[in-house]
Amino acid sequence: MQTENFHKKADYVIKHLLYSLSSSVSRTNFCKTLSAELSSVFKFDRLAINLYDSEGGMLSYFTSIEGTVIKSLSASRPADPLNTVAGKVIAERKPVVITDLASTFSSIIPHPLMEAGLTTTMAFPLMLNNRIFATLHCSFLKQPTDLFAITNFLTEISPAIASCLGVILAAQFAPGASMQQEKRKSSPKISGSRHEKSHFFYHNSSMQHVMKQVLSIARFNIPVLIVGESGTGKSMLAREIHLRSPRRGNAFVKVNCPSLSPTLFESELFGHCKGAFTGAEEKRIGRLEMAQKGTLFLDEIGDLSKDMQSKLLQVLEDSTFERVGESTSQKVDVRFIAATNIDIDKAIRMGAFRSDLFYRLSSYVLTIPPLRERKDEIPYLVREIVSQLSEKYAIPPVPMNVLFAKDIMKIFQEWGWPGNIRELRNVLLHIMLSYSETKTVNSKEINEMVRGRVAYDESADKGSAERDSMSDRLKTLAEMERDHILQALKKSGGKLGGEYGAASLLGINRSTLQHRMRKLGIYTADRQAEDLPSA
Repeated sequence: MQTENFHKKADYVIKHLLYSLSSSVSRTNFCKTLSAELSSVFKFDRLAINLYDSEGGMLSYFTSIEGTVIKSLSASRPADPLNTVAGKVIAERKPVVITDLASTFSSIIPHPLMEAGLTTTMAFPLMLNNRIFATLHCSFLKQPTDLFAITNFLTEISPAIASCLGVILAAQFAPGASMQQEKRKSSPKISGSRHEKSHFFYHNSSMQHVMKQVLSIARFNIPVLIVGESGTGKSMLAREIHLRSPRRGNAFVKVNCPSLSPTLFESELFGHCKGAFTGAEEKRIGRLEMAQKGTLFLDEIGDLSKDMQSKLLQVLEDSTFERVGESTSQKVDVRFIAATNIDIDKAIRMGAFRSDLFYRLSSYVLTIPPLRERKDEIPYLVREIVSQLSEKYAIPPVPMNVLFAKDIMKIFQEWGWPGNIRELRNVLLHIMLSYSETKTVNSKEINEMVRGRVAYDESADKGSAERDSMSDRLKTLAEMERDHILQALKKSGGKLGGEYGAASLLGINRSTLQHRMRKLGIYTADRQAEDLPSA
């Protein structure tokens, strides 16, 4: 088709797009109309729109309208001009046409579009009031012969698409729409639903490599072992594997291994029948049975006793189990994902972990690097975590220009983060709570917070006068235990679990240490954000 014919079609398409909004201001209706109109003019293999948050510098899907689905693209990601097509468009403020993705994005990890088989892509800025708020993308498996004419055609209709999109977005904030949104927010979420949203966020090249591995093995029904320090996001990665797998429509059941005592292990995992033991007044379904056809996630499996490891191995070997108090074997179809922060090889050598269980669980091993090895990801994580915490706890977010001040970002970049992303999350939550009251962010307080001086000094150093007065009498057992735990925490840099964590130094399980800390009123940066007050 000649260029002049494309020009004639442009006017026709624009009229139809505007007319579609007169009957229904709906994203679904608009996307269907746009796809149908463009399909009548030329053939494409993927059509998508991204929204752009200029304040946070983040991209998010408005919709993937039609065609090839790019599974490895994060729903929310930085508008990086070096790694994203949208980022190039935003940086250059003009259409971008790429006919060779391989040479444009030269990286060890193929660009997500390339992984889907696409070779050619074009993207266009969508602007209102001279501000880019979205990008339009059109991609092809094979470069079209009339690429130049298609580029001019999409450039011509982009202002109309931007206007329509602006109307749709504005309608979402209308009084009538907000009520519907609140209803949707209050609707119960079904665990294991195939529509569950992924919250796994990554940007660093090493994490992109991890995600590439996830995409490779998620579709296979094989056990996976996730290895990494405490707080690196092993639980979230396990859920991501589940959401990318054919089992995503069924349950994802998490078992926190450190919290299971040997006496309750079988009942918790396998369930029990009525009267199986004293107090068993009714039949109970175990975690294993809850995960039928889905995924069972065994978190911190290194903390299981040898006896519990043996019972778990039996299930892995023959896919059967027996409820406590029953003699009939039950067949189970479950995918196992396990995670640990210990050195498994060392644990096997010391006889603390069964080698046969390790081989059963480690058909594929994923290693998550600690945050100190991917500090270039911290600015992006700060944006994402603040947004998540604001939504979860209804706390007003701290403006990004405040958190991204040089003195504050320098603190974030220089700290070693022994508690990894969990520690960063907790520090940001404290900052948000403080900012909601004072409307200021004090870099000195943040500096003390990330280094744990506030947590330890307030707990261990009540002031020289108090220490002097206590020296005249014998300390109670609770006081001695408190001091001992605080010393272990200082020695471990605030890290609770793992080979060099406080629990290991004290010779107890992490769950036991957490219980004693709660009882003695000791709190550190390694404490879960969910345990903190929300106001």
